[in-house]
Amino acid sequence: MKRINLVLIRPSIFFLVLIFFNLITTASAFYPITWDDLMFQMEKRMSWRRAIMETVVQVFDPFAKNVDGELSNQPVELPARGFKQIIHWKDGEVLVVETLDEKGQLLHFYYEYNNDLLSISLNENRIFETEDILPRQLRFRSRYEEERSKALQEVGIVSKNIAYHIRDDNHVFLRIGELDSGNFALLNPKTYDLFSLHRRLWQEDGGWLDLQIIFKNYKTYRWQTYPEVIEYYLDKRLFKRVTVSKIRTLSRLPAKTLKERALNLRRTQIATLKNDYAL
Repeated sequence: MKRINLVLIRPSIFFLVLIFFNLITTASAFYPITWDDLMFQMEKRMSWRRAIMETVVQVFDPFAKNVDGELSNQPVELPARGFKQIIHWKDGEVLVVETLDEKGQLLHFYYEYNNDLLSISLNENRIFETEDILPRQLRFRSRYEEERSKALQEVGIVSKNIAYHIRDDNHVFLRIGELDSGNFALLNPKTYDLFSLHRRLWQEDGGWLDLQIIFKNYKTYRWQTYPEVIEYYLDKRLFKRVTVSKIRTLSRLPAKTLKERALNLRRTQIATLKNDYAL
């Protein structure tokens, strides 16, 4: 008799465990982590404090037409519009971006040291907006909540609501921001790596274009993950690809040299001192 009871009890315990696990899984599916929880997890996963990064940027014409006057199936690259960047970064304190042409001539210089800002184009034929040259991946992966919030605000994401996002292909992400607004970010729910940024660009006729920034090919360097490739899409058509060509961490950033360069440029050029994060 006892043996029969044991046989009956064991399956019952198994099914109870399954039901309990299912309840936990269901609850977590509807109640994702909070903003504070996410910030804590991201802070733990940032190991870099200072780094220098070099990138190669390809520019495409997303709305190029073929001989029949129809949109081309493939975006057409514009080699003459490509550029390179050297990015100097100290988490939460210094961000300097040198934008260069293929010959190494300086096209744009961005300098940020705490509240001291300088954004200046040096070639009248190649004007860069500040939002076009900022390294989203570094700003968002900062260990400081203020920096991560700033990275989101730069692409119009002001809401800190977090929810699960199920894509049409059934891939699940964490979403920061409101889906209806068109401005939101998608994160890998396991690693908290940034998968994509989404922004709605309003036009004069009342319509809009959907901007997508997709972060791909994650690599690990010095215990820190980073996307090797970042692609920008307008209405799902590629118009810019950023590829990290070199990266290394530093024990010390040449902050004094970079500041002197910024001061010299400020004196000799017409500079833009405004940097509005509420875009």
